[in-house]
Amino acid sequence: MGNLLSKLFLNSLSIGVYPTKMTKKAEVAELICRLHPLITEHGLVRLGPESDGGYLVPDDLDGIEACFSPGVSTSSGFELDCADRGMRVFLADYSVDAPIIRHDNFHFTKKFVGATTSERFMTMADWIKQAGIATDSDLLLQMDTRAMNTRRF
Repeated sequence: MGNLLSKLFLNSLSIGVYPTKMTKKAEVAELICRLHPLITEHGLVRLGPESDGGYLVPDDLDGIEACFSPGVSTSSGFELDCADRGMRVFLADYSVDAPIIRHDNFHFTKKFVGATTSERFMTMADWIKQAGIATDSDLLLQMDTRAMNTRRF
């Protein structure tokens, strides 16, 4: 049954039928143009552990109201450093029951971030709205990407 559904899904994509509303090409192109490295006068600061889960980011974090971090793992050092700086940290992952680390600034949602909102998924826009964050706030997104087999969920 799984192979049949996969074939039907792939066939629907090849003829232009999609399971969710398509984002306009102009909006995607605008996003891609905005997502590129920038030269800044700020030095770098490490958030998170020295090993996996740590990131070098520009030391321009003052005024960031919240960090959104989809995909909770066994390490939340980056998120902990953000919380210790006073940011509210929103974590989301349907595959776990809670982050391994606790902090008063952590807010966990048991959902994946995806293209639609459902019992197991939510869009970024819905997540931010649910968090009660103003749309003009300075926000930080920490997101690792990888292929995921959603059939198990």
